[in-house]
Amino acid sequence: MKKHLFIAVFMVSVSVSAQPDIWEQWDTSVIRQANTAADFEYYSDEEKKVVFFMNLARIDGPLFAETFLDEYTRVHQIDNNTYLRSLYRDLKKTEGLPVLVPEEDLTSIAQGHAIESGKTGHTGHKNFDRRFDPLMGNPYMEVGENCSYGYANAIDIVVSLLIDDGVKSLGHRENILKPSFNSVGVAIREHKRYRFNCVIDFGKQDRSNLNNAPL
Repeated sequence: MKKHLFIAVFMVSVSVSAQPDIWEQWDTSVIRQANTAADFEYYSDEEKKVVFFMNLARIDGPLFAETFLDEYTRVHQIDNNTYLRSLYRDLKKTEGLPVLVPEEDLTSIAQGHAIESGKTGHTGHKNFDRRFDPLMGNPYMEVGENCSYGYANAIDIVVSLLIDDGVKSLGHRENILKPSFNSVGVAIREHKRYRFNCVIDFGKQDRSNLNNAPL
């Protein structure tokens, strides 16, 4: 399939607010590799795109910065503050990380937390240890969680978490770009206080004996 035709088909299924020339800068093989959530029927289109954009940043951070981040900051007139500048520096050093593959167990935890947070209106990582304890050691050696509030669109969710404005630890950015993470669960649900919340749960598991060839 020719590149321009593949891009056109892909943009129909996972459209974003981006100029066509941005897509032209991405090789179709990278797009396929990043689209690990494509066949997960229990994911909404936006949840699939959350995984997709995180994977693009992990596979080729410099190009993600030059394309999607540049376009996003231009359209939304994001202030060029220390958080944004540090993100550009971090993305320039990020390349070739393992893609995040959706897993049912992490997705179930993300869905449960997003639903509960939405109903009660609370924020944060309530009952984190209790929620993840059953998965620790087998199959996950390490886990992490990002929570976003107020956004329903994937590009807003991913870019805001990457910028991590006001979060001194940059914990959300660290989770998205963490080399050891290779598994993910995503859930976008309504929220009582902020209209929407997105929970992204990350995990590190041994994939050496699994068949996880890029799409």
